[in-house]
Amino acid sequence: MSGSDYYMYHPQEAGSAPLQGQTAVFRPSKPADWEPYRDAIAHYYITMNMKLKDVMPEMETTYFFKATEKQYKTQIKKWNLDTKYIKSSEYMFMIKTMRERKAQDSTKETRFILRGRVVDPKDIARFEKRAQRKGQMKEGEAVDAPEAEPVEDLVYGTPPPDEAYQTYDAEHDEYDDSAECMYSY
Repeated sequence: MSGSDYYMYHPQEAGSAPLQGQTAVFRPSKPADWEPYRDAIAHYYITMNMKLKDVMPEMETTYFFKATEKQYKTQIKKWNLDTKYIKSSEYMFMIKTMRERKAQDSTKETRFILRGRVVDPKDIARFEKRAQRKGQMKEGEAVDAPEAEPVEDLVYGTPPPDEAYQTYDAEHDEYDDSAECMYSY
């Protein structure tokens, strides 16, 4: 190998090993190159809730896998792993729904579960304040924005009493589905 510091290494290639003094790094060049690393990337990005900027060096250190940020973003979108963050249109629909339900019954509280995760009401309130500052909506008025369309994988309803609602298992980073009391609609 010439004066390069990189050796193309793929975990499935038997007998592949870097030469002494060289760093073992695999750089994907085609979509199939990503598949052996899919579970690891999904684990770090979704299960461990790591940011992409933290996943990239972890993959390089642990798996000797190096790709650009753009390549990662393309793959994450292709694998439908880009569900971690709530889009503006999703927030707009949640606010629209909350306001409609509040107009029907001013005492009714609304909680949302998006893609299997409980949406923190503080996050919705923070988005709403930002949108009001930007002039995208007005306080207390109906949301007529075209982006406030129904959202796939969104469940909403009135939350149960606080003690039944707090069924979060921090050790496994998940909510306990065995609770008797779920949302009422």
